[in-house]
Amino acid sequence: MADRDVDRLESRLTELAREIEWPPTPDLRARVRERIGRRFRRGLAVMLVAAAIALAFGTQVAVAHYLQLRGATVRSVPSLPSPSASPTGDVGQRYSLGSRYDSLKEAAKAAGFTPAVPSALGPPDDVYYRPDGGVITLVYRPRPGLPPSVDPEVGALVMEARGQVGQPSFGKLQGPGSSVQEVAVGGHAGYWISGAPHGFFFYEAGHGRTSTDSLRLAGNALIWNRDGLVLRIESSLGKEGTIRLGQSLR
Repeated sequence: MADRDVDRLESRLTELAREIEWPPTPDLRARVRERIGRRFRRGLAVMLVAAAIALAFGTQVAVAHYLQLRGATVRSVPSLPSPSASPTGDVGQRYSLGSRYDSLKEAAKAAGFTPAVPSALGPPDDVYYRPDGGVITLVYRPRPGLPPSVDPEVGALVMEARGQVGQPSFGKLQGPGSSVQEVAVGGHAGYWISGAPHGFFFYEAGHGRTSTDSLRLAGNALIWNRDGLVLRIESSLGKEGTIRLGQSLR
């Protein structure tokens, strides 16, 4: 196209622009301010929730752990409270595990859900169900490949409960000398708590209050959510061994 033709085209387009009646440009400022305000309020609400939890439970570490678990709490505290006196009797009495059942089927009927069993260990030696928190506990005694835990009569405790938001079944207190590490258990996010013994307790059913008679010191433990449940394994197998045990739950 010649330069003369280009100039003529530009002139014509300019004339058309003057002849066309363009609709008025809408004022988008109010709409933009409203959207920014909504996003700011949502972000502020999240920060306020996190701040409230931090004030209640002590540290920012507690915030992350509390928000990412269903059915359990992990709180970081400057010092651990003194556990209640250790009761005498069998494992169920010493650990406040509730009533002993003769079979997994009976415990599942009482709890209202079917517990998973670690295929690496097979059927448990004992089964307990505690209505407070709705927790089923599978007890495995020490055996070759499963060393004793802090209790010489216990090789592993496998605890399971419904993972309900706002209705925790049990909680943990991370004190000085213990650490909480994020891990993956078969593709599910969880936490490995190790080091110095940490506090463990059950919550009272329907109240959200700590059951003080159940507070005890616990050894290394793995805790995670899977298939609507909150699961916990306490053992002396170490991090990798306990994770493998958790992955074998069927």
